[in-house]
Amino acid sequence: MKFSTCVQYLSLIAVLAILISSCEKVNVEFGESSLAADPNIVYLDDYQVDIATFKTDSFVTSSNQILSLGYHYDTVFGVVKAGSYVQLKLPASNPLLNQTLAVTLDSLELIIKSTGDFYGDSSRPFRINVFRLTQNIIDPTNSGDTYYNSTVFGYDPVAIGQQTVSLYGRSGSALHIRLSDLLGQELLSKFKANHEDISTEERFINYFKGLYITTDSIITNSLAYFSAPADSMLIRLNYHDNGLFPEKKYIDFNYTKAKQLNHIEFRHTNSKFAAFINKRTQLISSENSGNQVFLNSNLNAYIKLRFPTILNLKELHPYIRVVKAELLIKPDAASYASPYQLPKTLYLYTTNENNYPISGFYLSDNATRQTGNLSVDYLFGENTHYSYDISAYINNLIAEGQFSKSALVLTPSLSGYDTGLQRLILNDQNSGKTSVQLKLYVLGL
Repeated sequence: MKFSTCVQYLSLIAVLAILISSCEKVNVEFGESSLAADPNIVYLDDYQVDIATFKTDSFVTSSNQILSLGYHYDTVFGVVKAGSYVQLKLPASNPLLNQTLAVTLDSLELIIKSTGDFYGDSSRPFRINVFRLTQNIIDPTNSGDTYYNSTVFGYDPVAIGQQTVSLYGRSGSALHIRLSDLLGQELLSKFKANHEDISTEERFINYFKGLYITTDSIITNSLAYFSAPADSMLIRLNYHDNGLFPEKKYIDFNYTKAKQLNHIEFRHTNSKFAAFINKRTQLISSENSGNQVFLNSNLNAYIKLRFPTILNLKELHPYIRVVKAELLIKPDAASYASPYQLPKTLYLYTTNENNYPISGFYLSDNATRQTGNLSVDYLFGENTHYSYDISAYINNLIAEGQFSKSALVLTPSLSGYDTGLQRLILNDQNSGKTSVQLKLYVLGL
């Protein structure tokens, strides 16, 4: 009797303990193993994703204080050529005003710094050509000094400077490109005489309209990017006084930030780009580009992703919720075949029917941007991928229903489309080696 009473007492305590613990909130971390073990969760690892390349007719390349220079033949994307226009500023003061001593020219030089970013083989020689503009840099649309990659200005075809350099390992170091001594002497004489051409900014610009800096296509086979802050010297006129003790001096020329732009042009040679037309905004399905899509920052091309059959999930259960949706991006090997490299970070955005980025994706703290979390398979290369958590987006897409026009775009993470190179090639699901995988864990009740 006593034993039975004791058992009843202990059983009552156990029940009370269970009831009390069930009232406490428990945070459960859903890992893939726990999700897969839940009988109410369906796992889908290869859901349909339609992909396309979106490119604009042109893109803004002004005021970024980066010079894009070079010529490169990419066997996938074709030929790209880049050069930079820049308008010089009149120095704030004339150091030769009231100069009594004679002065002698030492040199006139262009000074720029390599950022260390390349499109192509950085070990190859790089020949820089400098030309004098014959046309002022004026915005033809009167939209407030906004210039595009397709904008061009006239220049004298006779170079005022040419130099072959090696850029390998020279990131951040200054390059000194010697310019014409004849032009240097001309400028020195005008400052010594306080000529009217340097009396005002307007007169100086009409006299010296600016520079076009580019490369050749014989020796050069890469694009390089150069830092050129507008408040630092771009051109330096070196001279010395002919006094008892000659003293070396110089006059620095900065440039107008709003009057610096990069001209970038393309010529596609791959049959997969037959549908691509320069200077036209296009959305080109992977079916019309060899079952591949392309991201290229110098082309202002990025990748659009759609999930056309996502509403079919509603057929699984009366009530569903996507517990986890992971988007895996597995680049084609041509994306990182030497001398190219994969972008370390890529941004994912939502978009609408206009195909332009709207909202970025963030981690659960809503402060940290998702950048793809690139994982590189150094052994076989088969598992190299970017990954994005798009759970909230997929649930919203389902809630919006059949009339939703929302999609995703994968874009470069650069500050400007001409400030460096990010390049990616993806295969669609009909290619036999798909690059895009949507992994879904769907809770059904």
